[in-house]
Amino acid sequence: MTGQIIYSVKGESDELKAAVASAQATFKFFWRELSWEARRIVKSLDMAAVKMSFVLDADDPDIPAVENMWVTDIEFDGESISGVLMNEPRWFTSLKASDPVTLPLAALNDWMYVRGGHVYGGFTVDALRSGMSTEERDAHDRAWGLDFGKAGSVEVVPAEEGQTPRLLSRNLDRAQDRQTLAALERSEHPMALNMRDKVEEGLRQHPEVIREPDAGGWLLLHREVLAGNHTVVRALLRHGADPLTSNCNGQTSLALARAAGWPRIVDLLEGKDTDYQGPVESGGFPVWPIGLALIAAALAWLYYLVIEPVRAAAAGLSNHIPGPINYAAALLILGFGLAGMGPWYYRLRLRTPKAGSSRVLDLVAMIGVMGLGLVLHDYLGSYLISHR
Repeated sequence: MTGQIIYSVKGESDELKAAVASAQATFKFFWRELSWEARRIVKSLDMAAVKMSFVLDADDPDIPAVENMWVTDIEFDGESISGVLMNEPRWFTSLKASDPVTLPLAALNDWMYVRGGHVYGGFTVDALRSGMSTEERDAHDRAWGLDFGKAGSVEVVPAEEGQTPRLLSRNLDRAQDRQTLAALERSEHPMALNMRDKVEEGLRQHPEVIREPDAGGWLLLHREVLAGNHTVVRALLRHGADPLTSNCNGQTSLALARAAGWPRIVDLLEGKDTDYQGPVESGGFPVWPIGLALIAAALAWLYYLVIEPVRAAAAGLSNHIPGPINYAAALLILGFGLAGMGPWYYRLRLRTPKAGSSRVLDLVAMIGVMGLGLVLHDYLGSYLISHR
């Protein structure tokens, strides 16, 4: 996530502050994992939680300005994190364990999920462990009963089977860290690849899930964009999801993708994904042959409307040109044919706002074609009159 404020405690070490910044920068990987955990019938995670900074309003100098506490049962809407408090507060007396809480994303202090006893995330935990002696660190890990890995490095996603774990430095300040993060941002969650066919089948059978917002006012497209699920986002777009529709917070899919930091999805929504071929065709028949036939029919009609009267005038024969609606209709058919020859028009269309049930580009194209038809008719009429 980008541009987040960090709530810090007076006297907090620079190491802990840097760890908080790293946790905020990589929170999207935590949320992507939780998006797939919610789909699993048999749960894979032993635990998933975030550490949040609760600001205290106290005059007592012995009480810190911020109390950091772990929260589980996480929900995220792109702006705020909600969940249930895991531990009893020490200073924040208005809360108790198991209370529901909601805080802005800027209050995120750390995140962590556990699979098979192994910890992913935990940047501030690593900062604390790195400052311990070997004996203290071992005691700490035994108390948690978890494998935190080597002190000084953090994993944010599990390694693929048979692959070396992709380790990051806690401060994310190495060139290798930047390369690893860039690769992870453009990678897919394994479940997204495994469920590709099921997702397509589900959208075909239940198209209503594409257009109907959930109880929170979000489309499925918004949820999948925020979670960074590129494969699902592509499938939704292919089945007609509208990327320009805003959620209840006024955020479009593109705004969510940029805020979360998913460059591959940003490319897709901006029409820069060269592998994306636009929406699926109804009936499974490719559109380009129809487009080609429309182009041929329009050109033949325009030949009759334009070339034949000009040839007749050149030969000194009397002629009569059809009404302007014929020229507009021929140009309109030509436009439909060109739009059907590839995804270029669809990609351009997605980048224009909606006007009622249509796109601005559609309206501009229709008006432009009608105007061009009138101009062509009038110009041809003037030409023929001058050559009589």
